[in-house]
Amino acid sequence: MPDTGLRPDAPLPALAPAGEVVVIGLGYVGRPLALEAAAAGFAVTGFDLSPAAGAAADDAFRATGGPGTLRTTADPAGLPPATTWLVCVPTPLDAAGRPDLSAVRAAFATCRARMPRGALACLVSTCQPGATNGLCRAALEQEGWRVGRDVFLAVSPERENPGDARGGPRRIPRLLGAPDAASMARARAFWDRVTDAVVPVSSPEVAECAKLLENTYRLVNVALIDQLHAAFAALGVPTREVVSAAATKPFGFAPFWPGLGAGGHCIPVDPAYLQQEARAAGAPSRLLDLALAGNEARPGRVAAAVAEAFGGSLEGRRIVVAGVTYKPDVADLRGAAPVALLQGLVAAGAQALWCDPVLGEAPPMLDDIPRVADPADAQADALVLGTPHRAFDLAVLAGAAPLVFDPFGLIPPDAAGRVRAV
Repeated sequence: MPDTGLRPDAPLPALAPAGEVVVIGLGYVGRPLALEAAAAGFAVTGFDLSPAAGAAADDAFRATGGPGTLRTTADPAGLPPATTWLVCVPTPLDAAGRPDLSAVRAAFATCRARMPRGALACLVSTCQPGATNGLCRAALEQEGWRVGRDVFLAVSPERENPGDARGGPRRIPRLLGAPDAASMARARAFWDRVTDAVVPVSSPEVAECAKLLENTYRLVNVALIDQLHAAFAALGVPTREVVSAAATKPFGFAPFWPGLGAGGHCIPVDPAYLQQEARAAGAPSRLLDLALAGNEARPGRVAAAVAEAFGGSLEGRRIVVAGVTYKPDVADLRGAAPVALLQGLVAAGAQALWCDPVLGEAPPMLDDIPRVADPADAQADALVLGTPHRAFDLAVLAGAAPLVFDPFGLIPPDAAGRVRAV
């Protein structure tokens, strides 16, 4: 532990208005937070085991600058005894579909090993209800330390929206929960400097549940519109026009658009955190189970629709998937539904191919599936719109294969029935 020279019962030191900040995890959440804290005048140290993540943060800081400073390291021994520690590490599901909090445990162990008495640790990663007051608190309350007296603890779940230039830590309101008034005051002193709107809530559990509710709401509605897309298509009604028409109602409706299924690091994952705790409490949601299962099955349903168009078999058929990332214009494959679709096509015996103008080097998970630069040159039997990147010309895609399958309802159906909503 750092030697602060303080007795366990000594008064806490006054904290400088600026001070030092450590951000653990420099991914899509931690990097923008580190940059925002530097822009607010803090001396920031970013910690990530990936040298590439550190280099990306360094490059971004050189491009933006700020009154503060930012340096990065992959060595925990190089972390300063900062007054504020932000934990921004991934919280995926494990192979059994259970929340994996190993990175959070490791991050809080790093905090406890390096932070001085009187510092704040704030959980930013998405976790299940009780994580802040459970594993995070237990990690800090060692060797006689107590949260609210010797060290401070809070949770402010991330609300990043990758690819949205209008978002970011400064402009998106921050939920903030803490287990005691002293920790809340200490956390407010930091967050009020780096964001325009802090929304305090009565407990860490409220903040944790609110974050899970946000993405559960999205998952359920994404699953609903994907189901209704098939129904509207069967009725000969364009889904996107239906949604646009409904969205003119100024209350009680929020538009969701059809697609290949929700992917990424939040929407297919966070509801499983909520469902785990609800099940442990004896109150699981049947609707949530259906939404999770429906979203997971969506790529398979699209593959089945393609197979049906070829008489029930995809054996030997050349099928190209246009766009493979989880979200338009974002080079991220975590939980990407088009990847699941490609894997399903291969398993069904198809000669699957893919193209994506957003991705640079082909990722290892697609090493065994050929990549084409232009879907029109693939000589494919069918094309599936996997991710509607802005770089795609939808009119060109509509003519790139004898059959075109559009889970998004973006390509207008043609009179010959070549373009099909699925």
